[in-house]
Amino acid sequence: MFNMNMSRFTYPIWGIFILTSVGLSNCRYDNYYDLYSNPNTCDTSAVTFSQDIKMIIGQNCEGCHNGAIANGGLNLVGHQNISTSALSGAIMDRTTRSLGDPLLMPPGQPLSDCDQSKLRTWINEGAPNN
Repeated sequence: MFNMNMSRFTYPIWGIFILTSVGLSNCRYDNYYDLYSNPNTCDTSAVTFSQDIKMIIGQNCEGCHNGAIANGGLNLVGHQNISTSALSGAIMDRTTRSLGDPLLMPPGQPLSDCDQSKLRTWINEGAPNN
């Protein structure tokens, strides 16, 4: 008799638990960007020095090419130094070399295709200080 009473209460409780779990697992925030954008796309339509290039150079180059160290005599701190190197072709020459080339920069891990595209776009626009 005890088991019979327990099952009378147990089934409705399990039913409520299962329905609540299923209902809550389907609650999420969907937005257009998360649903329909491709996270692997590279937007080069509005590349700027302040938002894109400065970050790429800062994360990948400034550690070795700064005012204090300037390996190879190349200082990549500030727009003037970066734009001069970019417009001369030095930055793209070093960042687009094949893997295994000792002159590939940064050493050991080449820039992503997206970062290379952003650099190329910025250079083609005249390397503006924007």
